[in-house]
Amino acid sequence: MTLLCSAEGRSGEALLQCPVMGQTLLAPGVALRTRHTHTHLTPNGDIPNGVIKPHDEADRNNRMDHKNIKQVTRLRSIGTSEGRASPRLKELLEGLNEPGDSGNLPEAPEWLDRELFNRGRQFYQRYLFCIFFSDLLSLLVMFSISRILRPLIYTERSDTPRRALRRYVSTIMHVITWFSGDVWDPLDHAHKDIMTVRSTHKNSAQIFNSSTHYEEVETMDVKKKKHEEPRCPIYPAICQDLQPQVRAGLVLESPDNSPVYISQWDMLITQYSFLGMMVAHPCRMGAWWVTENELAGLIHFWRGIGWLLGIEDKYNFCNGTVKETKALCHEIEQLVVKPRLSEVGWSHEHMASSLIDGMNYMVPGLSYPAMFRFLADSLDLAVPTFISHMSTFHTCQYWVLRFVFHVLFLVPGVVLLFNQLLKTAIRFIQNQNPSWFFKSHHPHFRGHSS
Repeated sequence: MTLLCSAEGRSGEALLQCPVMGQTLLAPGVALRTRHTHTHLTPNGDIPNGVIKPHDEADRNNRMDHKNIKQVTRLRSIGTSEGRASPRLKELLEGLNEPGDSGNLPEAPEWLDRELFNRGRQFYQRYLFCIFFSDLLSLLVMFSISRILRPLIYTERSDTPRRALRRYVSTIMHVITWFSGDVWDPLDHAHKDIMTVRSTHKNSAQIFNSSTHYEEVETMDVKKKKHEEPRCPIYPAICQDLQPQVRAGLVLESPDNSPVYISQWDMLITQYSFLGMMVAHPCRMGAWWVTENELAGLIHFWRGIGWLLGIEDKYNFCNGTVKETKALCHEIEQLVVKPRLSEVGWSHEHMASSLIDGMNYMVPGLSYPAMFRFLADSLDLAVPTFISHMSTFHTCQYWVLRFVFHVLFLVPGVVLLFNQLLKTAIRFIQNQNPSWFFKSHHPHFRGHSS
């Protein structure tokens, strides 16, 4: 797809002349098929629960029949291009072609530690704003992974600021419901809510992987949704800065290994997006006073949530200790996150800008340039060209973020104040758009029962 760099590498390079800045930037480009067919969605932008044709399942099975061959190809690629993936990460990569719903029963597994799980729920009560911010940064990362980005563009549920606000505030509300209620009680709203999310994932996977939709999802980018690129995009500056300092990443897609959408890998990398930045860089996310036990609770909480969402425990990102999970987070950063960020294109920039512009309506002071610079700083990535393209206003926003998270949050009690401000902002959005959210249940923000 034009202007969206793939994980497989660059097939060509183009020099873009920025008429405003007067600079020539090196931008990678990958040309793919441009076939486009109209997709019918429901009025609110959701994927319809359409009837899957009988041959669709057969087509998916045919792709799965070649799973072993593809995995050998993928692991050979890892060995020849990297040789750095740990045994644990290689095990997780086996989930690339495994369906995202393992079929496990939605009940408490033997390994569940209720006390540790509840400690994870308490983590959200104490560090809600820090988690919210780290999740936004992680979404910028997720938009750089093509197999994650293409289905998001295809659904047209987050490609404008208003749609992105609706989608991701709804996601926040789901998580609030999960840590406020008892997800293990079949009669509790939290359990019913997470089962609804699991069912939605399963239905979406059937549609994305069906013969009637797969090719269109495979070649999707924002241009096909009629979003035009501005005269002076900033993603070429990102590529120019990052490509010299980032080593080749893992091969997640190749001509011999077409993706299975919403796979076990996609589910576990989504787990990473909910806690990876916090576990790997708690102080940079503003959680200066977090303890090892609190991080252990957060990790165990998401191990349980992952289980309920259908992740097989073998592929669960959170089934290790704090030390093991932190090491895995850093490995994901080196072999997945940084390489993908060095290959971003217009689709990434558009979706990321839509997200941040939408969330800015709820939390003023955010912008894509300021957030990306904060992300690069958190990942120890030098982005001098990108910084030179930032406006004075965006630069000021970045330094305000730095002051809040790296200075202000050092003061005891300030994080709790920001937690309350975030809850107030969410209530404001709920009141402005009541039809967006739960009509029969509004999760409370006070303490929860253990």
